[in-house]
Formats: sequence, C-alpha cells, structure tokens
Amino acid sequence: MNDSKALFDYWYEQVRLKNHELVQVAGHVETYKLRHECTNYDELRLSREVQLLEEPERSKVIAIIKYECTAKVLQYRAGRLRDRANQLSETCGELETQKSKLLGLIQALQARLFGKDKELERYKARIAILEAENAALQADAENSQAEVQLRTELEKLQKQYDAVEKRRRELAQNNKSLGGRVAHTQRYKRQRDEAMVQVKELRVQLQSLTHENQQLRAENDRLRLALNRVENQAAL
Repeated sequence: MNDSKALFDYWYEQVRLKNHELVQVAGHVETYKLRHECTNYDELRLSREVQLLEEPERSKVIAIIKYECTAKVLQYRAGRLRDRANQLSETCGELETQKSKLLGLIQALQARLFGKDKELERYKARIAILEAENAALQADAENSQAEVQLRTELEKLQKQYDAVEKRRRELAQNNKSLGGRVAHTQRYKRQRDEAMVQVKELRVQLQSLTHENQQLRAENDRLRLALNRVENQAAL
C-alpha cells in the first residue's frame, strides 16, 4: 500500500471510538488520554498486521494510526461540545424568556396587590366613619330614651291633676312636644340600625378582600420562588 492517501484512508476507516462519556465531558482532557482511552489506538498499533511490517514502514504506519485516532476523536469531541454549547445557548434563551414572563406576572400581581391594599384602606376608613356615626346615633338614642321616660312621668302627673283644665292643656302641649321627640328617637334608632347593617356588610367585604389579598400574596411568593429557580438555572 504505497499510496499515502490510500494508506491514510485505510487506517482512518479502522479507527473506532469508545468511552463516549469521557469524549463529551466538559473541561480540558489531555489529548493522549483521549487517544488511548477513547479510541482503539493501542489495539491497532499492536495488531499483527502492523507488527509484521518492517522498519521504517512500521513506524510510519503507527504514526499514521496515531494521527488518525487523534484527529477522529478530537473531531468527534469538538462536534459534541459544539452541540452542547448550542443546546445550552437555546436553554439560556428559553430561561430568559421564562424569566421575562415571570417578571411580568410578578409585576402584574404586585399592581393588583397594591390596588387591593388601597381598597382595603378605603374600606377600613369607611368602617371607622360608620362606627363613629353609629356611636353618635347611640348617644342620641340614649338621650331620646331619657326623653321618653320624662314623657311617662308627665303622663302620670296628667292623671293626678286631671281635674285642673289648665294643667291638662299644659300637659297636652307637653305631650305634643314629646310626641315629636319620640318620632325623633325612632328616626335615630332606624338610622342606627341601618348603619349597623352597613357596617356588618362592609366587614364581610373586608374579610373577602383580605382573603383575596392573602391568596395574591401567596401567588406572588410562588412566582418569586419560580423566578429564583430560573435565575439559578441561568447562572449554571
């Protein structure tokens, strides 16, 4: 086999790769280690076919075997590392896309949480106002109750002095005045009851908003954890 190209092609075809895990490992690997552990270099150079050759032909063939084993394993390793780099690049792109989506979701949740917080503050302020109004109505109702008691006492006096016409007219006038006060008391009681119902309804709404706010905060925490995982993966 005197044709050099034919000789190179022949031994190139004889080269076999093995131990693919070591070939594809990241980081630096010594060339001699790749040649000896990841190809059949030692088998070829010690083969009967090579050992039967006379010098210097045998040394020439061993050099060709060495070259072809080295070239083939390095080409294979370069291709695998290039594929891995491309895959990592695509993965990084996907992670960046996921990160952007998660950041968008977190910002949207934060905006909703901010809006809910403001709404909660408005409800709390409204409840405080209604409670103050209710306390004022309660005080008015107590004053009206005192007036009702006074009316009762005056009615007793009317019965005692029924014989005195003038006094009876005065008591009747008092009754008329007290009747207006009783109506005023009933109105205040009605307003107080309505205010209490409104406060109760607002408290129910406040509890609902508080529950929803807690759910939004939990979702925000979950998305933050997902974002941290994505950032950690991107860092790797």
